[in-house]
Amino acid sequence: MIFAAIKNHPAEGLGYLEEVLSREGVDYYYVEAYSETKIADFDAIVILGGPMGVYEAEKYPFLKWEMDLIRKTYREKPVMGICLGAQLIAASLGGRVYPYIREIGWRRVRRVADVPLPDEIEVFQWHGDTFDLPRNAELIYEGEEVKNQCFIAEKALGLQFHVEMTLELIEKWVSKDKTLSEEEKKRIVEESREKIKAHNELCEKFVEFFLTL
Repeated sequence: MIFAAIKNHPAEGLGYLEEVLSREGVDYYYVEAYSETKIADFDAIVILGGPMGVYEAEKYPFLKWEMDLIRKTYREKPVMGICLGAQLIAASLGGRVYPYIREIGWRRVRRVADVPLPDEIEVFQWHGDTFDLPRNAELIYEGEEVKNQCFIAEKALGLQFHVEMTLELIEKWVSKDKTLSEEEKKRIVEESREKIKAHNELCEKFVEFFLTL
């Protein structure tokens, strides 16, 4: 099996997903959408995050290419979208994406659909946009502040939160952020040290679920 991992920004890669996919015997390669890297053969797609908004597609034309790819693919092959990737799936299927509450750090979300995933989970968030659920989608997880956190539509799985994080990635993102106070940065890193093991195990569960779509 071959995964095409689409990058929208150099800093956002597969993270812990690299380890999980390798353990599952899944081959993967990166497609740098922002540098017009060509996509080759694939059995599934993972669309990663980025700092831009879906509504900035005129400024970042590669987002249009990704939405077109999603529409052509999601009925036949599995497509996973993480953060911006989830918003791209939502937009490509008719949902509206727009600025909303900024969530950074750990948040709880609860399962609202009958799928083989945990009832309530704690996930790592880093976003300021949200989306309306597409008409043909089923909500899987919802949050208290930002409702639409995870959904499926045909073979597409959209995750507003970041299942791919490692402690190293979190430390890197936090250290480079200019909006968080030093106290907030310290708190997020300390919490992450405690939660990252369970988070990585959760990542494995989502990959297992995704591979059944």
